[in-house]
Amino acid sequence: MIPLRRPVPALLLLLAACSSPPGRFYELTPEPAAQARPLYAAAGNSVAIGAVNLPGELDRPQMARRIGPNQLAFAEDDRWAGPLDDMVRRVLAEDLAERLGAGTVPLAAGPGIAAERTVAVDVLRFDADPDGRVTLAARWQTLGRTAPLGRPRQSTIVEPGSGGDAAGIAAAMSQALAALAAQIAADLG
Repeated sequence: MIPLRRPVPALLLLLAACSSPPGRFYELTPEPAAQARPLYAAAGNSVAIGAVNLPGELDRPQMARRIGPNQLAFAEDDRWAGPLDDMVRRVLAEDLAERLGAGTVPLAAGPGIAAERTVAVDVLRFDADPDGRVTLAARWQTLGRTAPLGRPRQSTIVEPGSGGDAAGIAAAMSQALAALAAQIAADLG
């Protein structure tokens, strides 16, 4: 009978060699307050961020990279630190609050939130190409308490990449959200 001690170290070495590297987690961040330029004070003109809808293919923890006109690749090791739609809503609200001079912009319009206007956002595309250049295409509309205000708007924002690494892509995506917040704030003003 073979002693149990010999196969255990060999088995542990084999398992260690087959293990995958630990995942890396990234988050979107709002633009630093010093860089955001307030457009107007929103006193008495409260704004809330309503639903932010993402395409189904982006509703996953892996970062998406566009590798062809009709092809996306998802990096197994490069993951979002939380749900992407939640991060987009939070960062958009913080960036918008800085531009509106509002202090805070609530994340949801619903019970307990009495905003004069709500901004609903449908993200049509939010990914990076192999060079790290990020494209954010979004349709958005400002809603009053009882009816839409104005017509729907559409924005396409392209942020240059600083290489194809995941940290650079997350930073460029954050910058794209800041640019979208600036466009929304200009429309609200």
